[in-house]
Amino acid sequence: MSNSQAATSQTDSAASQTAIASDPRAFRNALGRFGTGVAIITTRQADGRPLGVTVNSFASVSLDPPLVQFSLAWKTSSLPVFEQSSHFSVNILAQSQAGLSWTFTKPATAVWDDIACTEGANGCMALADSLAVFECERHMRVEAGDHVIYIGRVTAFHNRAEESEPLLFYRGGYGAFVRAPA
Repeated sequence: MSNSQAATSQTDSAASQTAIASDPRAFRNALGRFGTGVAIITTRQADGRPLGVTVNSFASVSLDPPLVQFSLAWKTSSLPVFEQSSHFSVNILAQSQAGLSWTFTKPATAVWDDIACTEGANGCMALADSLAVFECERHMRVEAGDHVIYIGRVTAFHNRAEESEPLLFYRGGYGAFVRAPA
């Protein structure tokens, strides 16, 4: 890289940092251009009642040992419950579960009597028709900016028997998966 290219790169970097600080909405919009899957993370409250929250922050971390992660914003109303929980389950949603996903964007309003699910071995709910469910025990918690990252050790997992398309999230809305031609 030439000196003029390096100077331009440093100027561009400084401009980007200024833009992030002065326009966090534009930064969020740029992040929204990364398509993600949608999951509902379930756990148990101190009184034993189930709790679930919709996230698009799920990712695998390691195959050996089997670790996965998700994150929650500090301002999320369900954060205190996850702070006390030793176990959680990750329910990967199918395209047909968009309505269920909306149900858990406000966890306190979810009526579990209306939700098809079973209790997993870890005590957390496995939602019917999810593409996959990962039962986890909390392995690690990491504070990162305005979020907390939870890393879980997978103790069991279940795949949906029939193939179905995933529920995707892109630019603030749900979308469909389209396979590219082979």
